Amino acid sequence: MKKYIKLLPILIMVVTLLLLWKIPVATPILAIAIVIFSLATAILTVFKKNRKAYLQSRITRGVFARNILVEILGVLLAMTLAGLLGRYLAQLAIAKITNEVIKLIASIVIGLLAGMGVGFAMKRTWGRLLKL
Repeated sequence: MKKYIKLLPILIMVVTLLLLWKIPVATPILAIAIVIFSLATAILTVFKKNRKAYLQSRITRGVFARNILVEILGVLLAMTLAGLLGRYLAQLAIAKITNEVIKLIASIVIGLLAGMGVGFAMKRTWGRLLKL
């Protein structure tokens, strides 16, 4: 079962692209669903990590709650910054491109690079803030 879990994101991406191609009206609904799914995955990961430390009695209940709250706020901040920066940079970069396919590919690549940059910066910054 675990080896098939790795194929799930690829399957979701293929289904999403097919739906966007066949039913363009579904784009906002799919975008919201993907963001909610990503956020739920991040929250579940944060919860599991801190729960393990709590069950081993390495942290108290208050520290457990604080860690979850701080890490979820960090994830929300990173997602928001990545989305805003990715959209802004993609709009700047594709302003003079006329070919729609190249616009799409450039937008995706620029958005991914911006998201990775924000994620890396947030990881370093948030890590320093949490160690204080």
